[in-house]
Parts: sequence; C-alpha cells; structure tokens
Amino acid sequence: MVTFVRFFIVLGILIFVHELGHFMVAKFAGIRVEEFGFGFPPRLFTLWRRGDTEYTINALPLGGFVRMMGEEDPTDPRSFARKSRKVRALVLLAGSGMNVLLAIGLLTVALSVFGDPVPQGVVRIAGVEPGSPAAIAGLQVGDVIQEVAGTRILNNAQVVATTRKHLGEEITIAVHRGREEVELKVLARKNPPSGQGAMGVKIEERIVRYKATRYSPWKALLLSTKNTITIAGTMVFGLPDVVRSLAQGFSGGNSTDVGVAGPIGIAQMTNEVADWGMVYLLEFMAFLSINLAVINMLPIPALDGGRLLFVLIEGVRGGRRVDPQKEGYVHLAGMVVLITLMLVIAYFDLQRVFSGAGFLR
Repeated sequence: MVTFVRFFIVLGILIFVHELGHFMVAKFAGIRVEEFGFGFPPRLFTLWRRGDTEYTINALPLGGFVRMMGEEDPTDPRSFARKSRKVRALVLLAGSGMNVLLAIGLLTVALSVFGDPVPQGVVRIAGVEPGSPAAIAGLQVGDVIQEVAGTRILNNAQVVATTRKHLGEEITIAVHRGREEVELKVLARKNPPSGQGAMGVKIEERIVRYKATRYSPWKALLLSTKNTITIAGTMVFGLPDVVRSLAQGFSGGNSTDVGVAGPIGIAQMTNEVADWGMVYLLEFMAFLSINLAVINMLPIPALDGGRLLFVLIEGVRGGRRVDPQKEGYVHLAGMVVLITLMLVIAYFDLQRVFSGAGFLR
C-alpha cells in the first residue's frame, strides 16, 4: 500500500504540473477550458467548478487531461481549434515545458538544500594493459590511487574526469603500494586502442561513504539546467535502444531485460528510491518529469507531439487544415495503441517482479 501511495503522490505532482502548463497558456490565450481532470474517465466526482471550468477526479489514476472547447471544431471563437497555429503550438508545448521547469526546480532544491551525494572511497588498479603508458610507467595491479595530476581521488569518476582534462599530456599519478607512496609519470593518450582507456588501466572502486556537496542556489540552478538538458538529450538519443528492447520482448526475448518500465515498475522504483532519502527521491522525480516531457513530444497520435505534428502539417499546407474528423480518428487510434502498449509493458513489469529481477540494477 505504501508503495502505491508514494507512487500516486509522485505521479500526481508530475501530471498536475504538466496539465497546469496546458491550462495556464490556454486560459491566457482566451481558450475556454471546460474540464481540468485528474485521471482518465469515467468521472468519479467533481471537486468544484470555477468559471467555465470543472475540476474533476476520474477513475483511472494514471494520467490527467485539460479538455478545451472545440479541440477539433473551429466554429466557436473561444475554441482551441479557432486559435492561430502559433497559439495552438504554444498550448501543446506548455505541458512538456512545465515538466522541464519542474525538473530543473527539483534538481536545484536537491543540490542546494540537501546536497549532491558524492561517493568517497578507495580506487584501486585492477588491471594494467601490456605495453600501455601505465605499464611503461610502472603502475601495478593493487596500487591504490591517491592523486591524479594533483587532484585528490575519492572515486572512479574523478580519475576519468581528471585524466580527460590532460589528454595528450604526461600526468603525475600518486599511489599507495603496500606501505609505500609512489609517484609516477604516465602519458594520457588522446587516441588509445579500442577497449582501453587513456592510461591503459582498469580501476575498481570500493565506496566507504557518501558526502553531500551543497551548492549556492545560483550554482545549483546552473548545474540543474545543464543536467536536465543532458538527461533529455540522452533520452532522445536512447529511444532507438528502447524500441529495440521492446521488439525483443515482443519477439519472445527475455522480458526481464526490457529496457523500459510501466506504472508497476515505476511504482516499485519510486518506493525503493524514497527509502534511500529525500535527495534521491527529488532526483528520481526530476528524471521522471524529463521523461514525461520527452515522451509527450514524440510525434505519436494522441500525444502532444502528435497534435503538434498536425499543426505543423497545416502550416506546410499553407493554412489548410486536415479534416477535424479524420484527425480525431487518428488520435483515437493512437490512444488505443498507447493503451495496448501500456498493458504489454505492465505485463513485462509483472514478469520482472515475479522473477525477482528488480528494476534498479
């Protein structure tokens, strides 16, 4: 029960912010908003009515919607369809835009209030490639790295990041070897052989503790914006892998390896992350918010991106709209496909739950 309570709270915040984006821009543009709904119909009850808008709770909790007058009928001056292409595009973009802003806000709070949990531990050399700069310099398996180019080393990421700053240079590596401290000069190659790093070593990390590094609000905002853009880009470029993973699952592959999770999987992950602490929950919510923004902008019928595609087609056709009834049928078909896909992904989620494979690996 606790798992799903946490999940619905997190999901509710993400959906509320998304729909609030559509709602605010539509209201500002003079569009009549008839319903602001939490969940999908059938309707359970109306919370209240203010002006033209009913605020409702619906039976299917995995979503929400803003119902505007005349979404496919341009006859009424206050209808969505009557507005210019620019206004309609802004309304459609506003939901994902708000999710991006929410992600930046969540990450900013996480970094400035709670701090970034940086792992601190021992980094040990686990392998040295024969003939590599590391081998030539005399680095050995078992050496514990203390410093790289004057930077104190507490985790693997620091080794990689510091080495990348000095590619093409000879850098000083300080290591513990038994009871001795040894300093060696190692070339950080710009173009190492395939499968090797710049120095030619394999490293392993043993985490001792995590230390929270807090940032000023301004610095946290800059880092959060950068991280949000990076995560969104990674999601976009990773979409082909997700499609291939789903295709393998459909074709009879190992369903526990499907690289996507549905509501059941996300609920389980939310519960696990919440147990780790608030900073991890905020970061996970930011990740989900970015994911919601990216998915909604895909040019798939029934999604915001699919509706935006019809607005763009109208522009290419010189202002001639696709027949509203035909567009409505396309979005309806898209909704059926999306619901079917969600059910299939839920099946994969259950397979992973019962197999004990888990979702956070």
